[in-house]
Amino acid sequence: MAIEFFNDGTHRCICFNDLAGEGEVQANQFLIVHGAKGMLLDPGGTKLFSRMIVELAMFMPPQRLEYILLSHQDPDVGAGLNGYLLITDATICFPSIWLRFIPAFCAKSLAADRVLSVPDEGGRLDLQGAEIMLLPAHFLHSSGNLQVYDPISKTLFSGDLGASLLPPEDPYPTVSDFDSHVQYMEGFHLRYMPSSRVCREWAAMVRNLDIERIAPQHGAMFEGREMVQQFIEWVAGLQCGADRLAEAGIYRVPE
Repeated sequence: MAIEFFNDGTHRCICFNDLAGEGEVQANQFLIVHGAKGMLLDPGGTKLFSRMIVELAMFMPPQRLEYILLSHQDPDVGAGLNGYLLITDATICFPSIWLRFIPAFCAKSLAADRVLSVPDEGGRLDLQGAEIMLLPAHFLHSSGNLQVYDPISKTLFSGDLGASLLPPEDPYPTVSDFDSHVQYMEGFHLRYMPSSRVCREWAAMVRNLDIERIAPQHGAMFEGREMVQQFIEWVAGLQCGADRLAEAGIYRVPE
């Protein structure tokens, strides 16, 4: 199902959230459209490509994609890249430390001169006059990771940070009760996020942004300033990853 969650007549944001098959990991694909041009975020694997093209065409011709962003190197982020390179002239935006992974996603000849290497400090893109910010979010959970902030819709596209594994029988597009929602985020974040220090650094960075919603790659979005602040404070207080090694007892020689 496609959900258009922002539209001011010129600028639109769309979430595609139910393209994965039964038993596969649910993922959200996001499209930002400004004027006649679009930016696709974390388009997904090869199985999603044909369905994504059909869904995209409902909002804009896929050939008008100007950018395709891969936030990190996981296959559920960009394993379907080859197809997009064949039918569009879009530029691939990719964290600089993962550039060597591009040939694993697509034909090297197709990607030639079409890759924008995003430095560790992040950067800014011009989408037909709209400024899109690429934020450093390293180690959350990938060692080279990007998030996208759209100042017009005031949306932070947070990648795997904020991911929730919702029950298949009760999925929901936005979080209505934060405390009840934590159970669907906690296990993933305690294991995949590396340390409390990184979480605090991220929280300090995004507190300076004007955010109306946070849109993760998996699960429900956090809509409204109060919900956004609850999520940021939850992340800032996480004891996760390496902080829990002693408690978890992982580093032991197997008996």
